[in-house]
Amino acid sequence: MNIYLILYGLIAGALLLGGTAKLYGMGMVVGAVLFFIGSGFLIATYGLRWFVGEKSLLSNAPVKWPPVMNTCPDFLSLYKRKKANGESEDVCVDTIGVSKNSAMLKRFPTSGPVDNEDDAYFFPLKTSKSDEPSRNKEWCQRAILYGLTWEGITNGESCILPDGKKASPSSGSSDSNCPA
Repeated sequence: MNIYLILYGLIAGALLLGGTAKLYGMGMVVGAVLFFIGSGFLIATYGLRWFVGEKSLLSNAPVKWPPVMNTCPDFLSLYKRKKANGESEDVCVDTIGVSKNSAMLKRFPTSGPVDNEDDAYFFPLKTSKSDEPSRNKEWCQRAILYGLTWEGITNGESCILPDGKKASPSSGSSDSNCPA
């Protein structure tokens, strides 16, 4: 039993019927009909938005954050890297210099060509894991090593668990999402 839904229904019904009756009593029949239709539509729209479904505003259901995971760490850009052997791979590049560890990830030069064989310009996205928690753990460790943040993966100091909480480095659990 949702007390907010009951209150919403009572207040909405009073406004809908009261407004319609007031306009009808003033001799504005067309206005009363239009008010009834328009108000009914607004009340139904907001009622459905607020009270129906698991994504409703008043629902206590947990919401995944971020709703969509970025392909690259924060402020990095996706780049198709062509290697000398002809292979290409998706990597991320730092074009504005946000990495706190420039020894691991150098700022990508936007003014000219770069040596695609120099790993210092590229943040690799390829992981050895296929399941999401293990892959996120590997990305988290790598992002922290490179001095980066990644919404939903790491804040730059600790890893983010799937429920949005920070992982505690002192938990001692081998299943933790924290860096090794």
